[in-house]
Amino acid sequence: MTADRVALIDWDEAHVDVPDLDLVLPGNAADLDDGAHDIAAQASAAWEAAVCWKDEYAVERLAEVRAV
Repeated sequence: MTADRVALIDWDEAHVDVPDLDLVLPGNAADLDDGAHDIAAQASAAWEAAVCWKDEYAVERLAEVRAV
């Protein structure tokens, strides 16, 4: 918590093994540099496409992942 911001952590959904997956926040609230934000966004999209999401959402998220 800061003077201008409050954050809630859903520990059940937190990625304690790879915290970067939780850093893709609206408006880059985690204040990542461009490269780190891009990596985190790609990792987050790939993770969400791979886990138990509905097919339409998984396809949408997978489309955000660039080929390596």
